[in-house]
Amino acid sequence: MSVAKQVATHRASGAKVVWSQTLNPYFNLAYEDYLLRLRPKAPVCFLYRNTPCVVVGRNQNLWAELDARAMQRAQVPFIRRRSGGGTVYHDEGNLNFCFYVARNSFARHTHTELIADALRKPPTSLPDRFNEPPIQVNDRNDLYVYDRNTQIPSLDARRKVSGSAYKISSQHAYHHGTLLLDADLGKMHLLKRQSKFPITSKGVDSVSSPVANLCEVFPEQAASLIPSQVFQVITDTFSERYGGASVKYVDETHLHESELVDGKKQDVISAYGDLQSWDWVYGSSPQMHIRVSTKDTPSKDSLEIHITVDNGIVTEANLETYHGNDKKAIISAVQKLVGERYDAIAPSPPSIVKASNWEKPAESPIEQELRNWLGDAL
Repeated sequence: MSVAKQVATHRASGAKVVWSQTLNPYFNLAYEDYLLRLRPKAPVCFLYRNTPCVVVGRNQNLWAELDARAMQRAQVPFIRRRSGGGTVYHDEGNLNFCFYVARNSFARHTHTELIADALRKPPTSLPDRFNEPPIQVNDRNDLYVYDRNTQIPSLDARRKVSGSAYKISSQHAYHHGTLLLDADLGKMHLLKRQSKFPITSKGVDSVSSPVANLCEVFPEQAASLIPSQVFQVITDTFSERYGGASVKYVDETHLHESELVDGKKQDVISAYGDLQSWDWVYGSSPQMHIRVSTKDTPSKDSLEIHITVDNGIVTEANLETYHGNDKKAIISAVQKLVGERYDAIAPSPPSIVKASNWEKPAESPIEQELRNWLGDAL
């Protein structure tokens, strides 16, 4: 269906497809949230891609999810989105989709199946395999394919190409997800925290699965599995499903877009700013407990410390065990951790929000030694 026909049928259906023409993840995630707050009366589909970044869910603990040091080496930043769900890697080879509908017509499988159906249509035209559709939906509402080298289909041969998350309000809902076209899967290790000690957190843990790019599994269709073609086939299928849809293009020039909803102004710029604030990026991390000791990271003295962090700030710090000199001084140094931002104490992944500095300078050599050791150990 052409764009002209979609626009012509807009009056009848009211459905809309929004294409982002920027790779700016802060704009795209802010616009994604803005569309939900508009409470659209008709279905809306939002399609975008981002520059390389790791996106964590609103209810996730970034220190429990991410390999901070690996992300620092790779110079891949992280962003906290407004919706729930697990941690995902984004880059230009990964397409992101969002569907907005009224809550009373929302079903988790509806638009996952729409994506799977769309990719069977020209120009992508993914062929059936093993007498089954090329892309299928599992019980978690993920889209999966069989590994390229599969001879006999099995659970072990399944590879995830799309995962989803959802946000549901009193009257509206949205479903968003990723679609791996030709992403740098070598960066997936950034999502797995590497640490010698456990973190106990109230945050939502990600569920990992083996993944694959569609271009790798369907090499003969790779030329048509490019973002613009996939955007178009999803747009056409969405338009067919809802009896026509208009198409809108957005980028950073829409940062100051706003609308009144029930007398309250909703805009893009406020969410754009929130996504880049310390309170949201670090301060939204759920409570966590860390037990760190010299058994894992050696020091000249033997000690074990239990730290509690709430909203990114140390609320408790206790010396559990200690074998060394001047115990009173080390107890004092540990207690002074309370009130410090955890991103000043522990390595943090790159972010547009720079990691914090210590609130107070070290007052003794023992205190400085403890800080240095924690920086290495955490």
